[in-house]
Amino acid sequence: MLVDSFSTLVSIPYLSLTPELTPDYDERTALSGFRSIFQLVAGLAVVVAAPMIVDAAIEHGLSHQRGFMLAGGLFGALGVIPYLLIFFTVRETSNAEETETLPIGQTLRIAWSNIPFRFATAIHLLNWVAVDMVAVVFPYYLLYWIARGDLLAKVNFLGLNLALETAFFGLLMLVCIATLPFWMWFSHRRNKREAYVFGLVYWIIVELFIWAVQPDQMAFLLVLGGLAGFGVAAAYVLPDALFADVIEWDELRTRRRQERVYYGARALIRKLAGALVIFVTLQLLGWSGYQNPPADALQFTQPESALSTIRILVSPAGAGLLLLCAITAWLFPLSREKHSRIRTLLTRRKERGQMMGE
Repeated sequence: MLVDSFSTLVSIPYLSLTPELTPDYDERTALSGFRSIFQLVAGLAVVVAAPMIVDAAIEHGLSHQRGFMLAGGLFGALGVIPYLLIFFTVRETSNAEETETLPIGQTLRIAWSNIPFRFATAIHLLNWVAVDMVAVVFPYYLLYWIARGDLLAKVNFLGLNLALETAFFGLLMLVCIATLPFWMWFSHRRNKREAYVFGLVYWIIVELFIWAVQPDQMAFLLVLGGLAGFGVAAAYVLPDALFADVIEWDELRTRRRQERVYYGARALIRKLAGALVIFVTLQLLGWSGYQNPPADALQFTQPESALSTIRILVSPAGAGLLLLCAITAWLFPLSREKHSRIRTLLTRRKERGQMMGE
């Protein structure tokens, strides 16, 4: 809880820099893309190494819980280093402007009055709620449905004997990283909204195919994991790029730059929704009859009701959330052309102000 709370203090100003760094429609996509590449590379290291650490702990007589504590301690310690480097090396060269501190209720009212913000927040929310739900349940799907309860399931991937979770998520994230430049190029050729909808529809199709995977069909599942990585890449890079464009719309209406208001409100809504979806997902697993395996178990089978719930959550339920997200994205009111007109109007207003000042 403390880690999540303090990381929010960093992420809100960090993400708020996106619309400040550049007003350009396509450069914002590039910024989000490069940020996502580094984020995914770091995530890939965790995804590949964490299951291996847990499996090694179990093989040496430790419990699942001890294995995850070991992995958490290791990556938690490594995660401290970048924050320390930033604190001791980065300096801001401009003078900070005095800003009015707004109550949280007023902050939310200001944000909600911005219609593009409503769409952008709904897109961000549905996108990450779907990702959160599938991410929570998918390890159970791999171990209890695909591996038939083998808690140390391995798969031969490119000559390496890897944990099933490592192989699946590692392949997905490798494809995700490799295809991020495509989404930056596609959004530049068309626009961010169309690129994002295309990526979501593709991902939905792959999600539905996951329902057809049967136990022990590990090769089929790995193929789907690689295919899914192409759509997941769009989900990583484009929502933040879309969200940055609502700032100029608000500036045109209010004559103020209020990045902190919008990114703060989005973070609050995202945190509440993320907590709710994880709680509901785990409650659904509990109600379906899911049983925790004994601490020393290497083989454990879940009841059919739990297996059915797990499969529904990772396939049709996830696809349904993504479909709602795609529809919302298609209705997003700020295209490249509209954003360009907003920038033109802001520039003219600024020039008139300068002329009057002279």
